[in-house]
Amino acid sequence: MDMNAQQRANSGTDGHNLRPEDLAAVARLPLFCDLSPALLAEITVEASVTKYARNDIIFRQGDIPNALRVVLDGQVGLTGTIADGGETMVEILKAGEMFIPAAVLTEKPFLMSAVALQPSRILSLPGERFRRDVREKSDLAYVMLTSLSRHFRSLVREVKDLKLKSAAQRLALYLIGLTTKREGSTIVRLPHSKSVIAARVGVRPETLSRAFSHLKGQGVVVDGNAVSIADIPALRAYCHEGEEII
Repeated sequence: MDMNAQQRANSGTDGHNLRPEDLAAVARLPLFCDLSPALLAEITVEASVTKYARNDIIFRQGDIPNALRVVLDGQVGLTGTIADGGETMVEILKAGEMFIPAAVLTEKPFLMSAVALQPSRILSLPGERFRRDVREKSDLAYVMLTSLSRHFRSLVREVKDLKLKSAAQRLALYLIGLTTKREGSTIVRLPHSKSVIAARVGVRPETLSRAFSHLKGQGVVVDGNAVSIADIPALRAYCHEGEEII
């Protein structure tokens, strides 16, 4: 963990590490919202919340996990590297999402590094305590199993998209994911640099530029960080979004 990441002082009550407002924020996360207040308080009794500035390293590829981490707010990028220095953005985590829980549960080294893409607050549940709680508390085990299953389905979709869809179609899927609208037109703002978006879509930066150019024919116009989509249903149809069931 970088030294410039500042951990908040513990100031909970009744022996609980988390502040009441942080515990309330944890309870609202989709990952934990179905747990009873008593169980949530029990599994977070040793938890902590750490603040990270943009570009702070949270952990590095190859580190041994010492805690399960969950994004409370902000965004975190998971990056993979190889020996020759090549690096790519594998995944972008938002509020409520866990960091590589499989590594924590199996006590294996992280296969990716984690970096804060914007100012973020991260919940940490000590690894040994978390593994014990998963073994002993069936409600928590079910929550973890459900979350891991959803993540597996998401990974299968991504692999299928990489193998079956063009760069322009994958970019269109990414843009559609930036809006909750399903009809009409909209304007979305790119939340990251184009190099990060290129890595997330699975292309080189120069290929991303060509993909944006190709999407002009589908009613997509780029103006700086603003992207206008003329016809959302037509763009969804172009990239076959929602047609595959797994």
